[in-house]
Amino acid sequence: MSDIFLCYSSTDAAIANRLVERLQAEGWSVFIDRNTHVGRRWHKEIERELHAASAVVVLWSATSRDSDYVLEEAEYGKRKDILFPAFIERVEFPYGFGRIQTADLIGWENGEDHAGLTQLLIPLRLHLNGQDSISTPASESKPIIAKPEQIITPSLPAPGQTFRDKLKIGGEGPLMATIPAGRFLMGSPEDEQYRSDHEGPQHEVQIAQPFAMGVYAVTFDDYDDFCKHASRKIPVDEDWGRENRPVINVSWHGAQDYCAWLSEQTGRHYRLPSEAEWEYACRAGKQTPYYTGANISLDQANFNRNVGKTAPVGSYPPNDFGLYDMHGNVFEWCQDIRHKNYKGAPSDGSSWEKGNSEYRVLRGGSWDDDPEGVRSSARSGNHPDDRDYNIGFRVLCSSPIE
Repeated sequence: MSDIFLCYSSTDAAIANRLVERLQAEGWSVFIDRNTHVGRRWHKEIERELHAASAVVVLWSATSRDSDYVLEEAEYGKRKDILFPAFIERVEFPYGFGRIQTADLIGWENGEDHAGLTQLLIPLRLHLNGQDSISTPASESKPIIAKPEQIITPSLPAPGQTFRDKLKIGGEGPLMATIPAGRFLMGSPEDEQYRSDHEGPQHEVQIAQPFAMGVYAVTFDDYDDFCKHASRKIPVDEDWGRENRPVINVSWHGAQDYCAWLSEQTGRHYRLPSEAEWEYACRAGKQTPYYTGANISLDQANFNRNVGKTAPVGSYPPNDFGLYDMHGNVFEWCQDIRHKNYKGAPSDGSSWEKGNSEYRVLRGGSWDDDPEGVRSSARSGNHPDDRDYNIGFRVLCSSPIE
């Protein structure tokens, strides 16, 4: 029996075969339907292999998302909580799979540095063998990281408390604050100054469970540590300084890779926040344009080109949830695809990833934005490959990985 069951459409056999080779290079056995033995009833063998597999990888494409066979196999993996999906074409999620974090293998040929491949391999390593290193084939000259004793990650602390998770390599992750569950009105009322149409319609969102949010945006210290141990090139700092300044010049894919690495290092599920979670955390119970009230001053946030560059994190007062720099300093990547308005948006706080846009959401504005751009409801977006001197990100985490 195999470690991984790969489900895909026969029209996608070329990329499926390449992925099989890559997964086998990790030391895993992979079942693909071409392996069915002569004389066996193919549907019985597929059923037997599917039940025995420790992980199910599904490749979403225009044909696979409409295949009853692929959907049945993926649904089985979903029920057992062993499904690891990946897009190989830009299509909408099949119904019922939109809330599962999905790797982006679109455009992957055979390279080892594709961000989507990293997104897929790291959680598979954690699930199948707990491997620490982000190195890929043994032939590559990347550092070998010794595995320390197992880290037991507790449930989230009570709302209002802060914590840092320990890393397997030593040291600690970003400072996190637990945010309480609750309801809020997302978007802006029609009479709010500077309002844009894409901030509506205003709608109620329920956050059913507490979550933890980075007290600060991810810093250069945080991200450089990841780059060092993952053998990545560090992002440029525009000669403004590193250390406790928010990391900049990181793409959406780079932010995803950091979250996957942090999850593997801590045993807790780290990810980008949904747009709804971000706005809920930013507002901290306020329905005013800013968490500071109806207005915001240059003593309360870094915006309007007043400083002329990023400021060290925590340079301005926090909101009522204890989060710093939610207004200004750097734009922050969110998980969602950017939509032109909130018609059809989820009401449960989940990320909104159905849609045709290639852009991902940015929130919070930055050091070079005017007051209207740093409001709690202000929305922006950029291509996930883009890096810029005013774009960073903040992480969210939930309960330990099971």
